[in-house]
Amino acid sequence: TLTPTEYFADILGGDKRSVSVSFRSPFPKGNLCVAAVDGISTRYEDREQSHKKIVNCIAATVSARSGNYMVYFPSYSYMEEVRRIFEARYPKVRTLVQKKNMSPADKEAFMSALVGDGKTRVGFCVLGGSFSEGIDLPGNRLIGVVVVGVGLPGLSSENNIIRDYYEEKCGTGYDYAYTYPGMNGVLQATGRVIRTETDVGIAVLIDDRYAEPKYRAMFPQEWGSVKFAGNAQSLAEIARNFWKNKK
Repeated sequence: TLTPTEYFADILGGDKRSVSVSFRSPFPKGNLCVAAVDGISTRYEDREQSHKKIVNCIAATVSARSGNYMVYFPSYSYMEEVRRIFEARYPKVRTLVQKKNMSPADKEAFMSALVGDGKTRVGFCVLGGSFSEGIDLPGNRLIGVVVVGVGLPGLSSENNIIRDYYEEKCGTGYDYAYTYPGMNGVLQATGRVIRTETDVGIAVLIDDRYAEPKYRAMFPQEWGSVKFAGNAQSLAEIARNFWKNKK
């Protein structure tokens, strides 16, 4: 959660005298497969051309093993376009959808539907929302997540003030205002997969920026060796090989 350490130490009041300590995860690295699809751009101007490609990646992920999956998007509109195509192409797959302004009862119903009975369900959610942080779906209740994009917060006056402040302070204003908070949201979402020592699952990251050194440097040690896939076909092979070794 607190990655990168220097960023969080700074915004939480640390200084050069502060001491940081990092501990290894108690969970086996081999229980989580992290795959990055670096052949798709999810930038705003490219989103319309990405819808079908993302649908293919979701299908490649869930077809490798039956179970519950969550797919996280940077916006409701993006989510709805992809969901519409996915449901038209795969009408037999049950889908769950995060709505705006859901009541506590609606949220509880969404969570209760994710039972570990071996059937395939795909939840369509927004990154940074109530279903990407602070929820526990251990065991077979969730065996995979797909994160679309790099989680960048929307442009706003507040974020731009933060950007300008840190640009003057340390020359990395954009990263402080957008890159690091976005990646933190990605880490929160992928963290839904492994909740106990025996959980096993897959996390798929879709965006060509994940292949850049800047983003690869932010990957946590717990992810081990991230596998890169240029398209849905390569992703399907990665997923099949992972689950084949987990039988």
